[in-house]
Amino acid sequence: MMYKNIGIIGDGQLAQMTCQAGQALGLTMSVYATDAQNPAALVADHVHLGQLNDMDAMIAFAKGVDVITYDTELLPIQAVRAMAKYAKAYPSPDLLSIAQNRIRERAFLKEHAIPQPKVAPIEQARDLNEAIDQVGLPCVLKTAEQGYDGKGQAKITSYEQAQEAYIALGEVPCTLEAWVDYEREMSVIVAGDQRGSYTTFAVIDNEHQDHILYRSIAPSTLPDAVQQEAIKIALSIAKACQLVGLLTIEMFHTRDGRVLVNELAPRPHNSGHHTKLSARTSQFAELCRAISGLPLGPTEQKPAVMINLLGDFFLSSKEKPYQQVGFTDDSDEESGVFFYGKKEARKGRKMGHVIATGVTREMASMRAEQRIRQLEERYRDDV
Repeated sequence: MMYKNIGIIGDGQLAQMTCQAGQALGLTMSVYATDAQNPAALVADHVHLGQLNDMDAMIAFAKGVDVITYDTELLPIQAVRAMAKYAKAYPSPDLLSIAQNRIRERAFLKEHAIPQPKVAPIEQARDLNEAIDQVGLPCVLKTAEQGYDGKGQAKITSYEQAQEAYIALGEVPCTLEAWVDYEREMSVIVAGDQRGSYTTFAVIDNEHQDHILYRSIAPSTLPDAVQQEAIKIALSIAKACQLVGLLTIEMFHTRDGRVLVNELAPRPHNSGHHTKLSARTSQFAELCRAISGLPLGPTEQKPAVMINLLGDFFLSSKEKPYQQVGFTDDSDEESGVFFYGKKEARKGRKMGHVIATGVTREMASMRAEQRIRQLEERYRDDV
């Protein structure tokens, strides 16, 4: 079945780049946005303004499109299920429900024998001591919902600290997870279409600063056997949930050689931004192909590096280049700077990114760093 009218619940930069990819494929792209000045609303063919707690407005949006998808997991699942009665919803609301709650996510992975850290669910304070006995110290306490970019979690080194952390996190349902001694954080993006076909993108190495993704490099520098194991795990998860759409699996490669799944994101992912220049089909175009009924595209790519541009970068700047939308004028096929059109720079806020490609990862890294230096020289008064 071919669907031409695509609706996205969400209005951030992921939705923005998905809109642009869909438009390039001849699709009509609509967004359900909370603000007409948010990134996706600046480029969509149609914008439906509404709040995420307004089920009637969300249903009305669904009635006007053929298929819906998302740019975040942080959505009211009952509203999404209601929307799915009027438009196809890809990935499925069931997968969205799993991904937005770590207790459900960890249970799903366990059910399908997917390797993950030792984990125990925490519903109340009295569960903590037994959970620590099960997973060991040190460990990490994470809220089951609303946790991202390091928010909603605390490292635990003692029974007493666990009780204090649980109170500090709001005494909400959590997971207690074994501390992972990892060598590398990585991600695999997989797409599935309505025909049951799947494609994967190259394994991506990820580097975080203050819990926010700073740099992604692809293909990974890990041994081929490790990368093949990561791809095998990603495909097994996609098949287990009968994926239609895009799914990103964040993983750890541990110092003792294991590949463990950290979390699932049923949407495009920050680490895959490089595919806009590096891959024959970007992650955004692959999502549009998967959910519209078009055949999946080839995902071969050149070595690439992506570096996030946070609001911190521009706080000392008198100019506001980040208010433009899309690639800057001096971007080319090998490297470029992409902005989301956000009006205000704030510490930790993702304003845009740099992408660079090359014959080798080293060449791509050199080009990316050169782009960063050019931006510093032009816009930062403190350099």
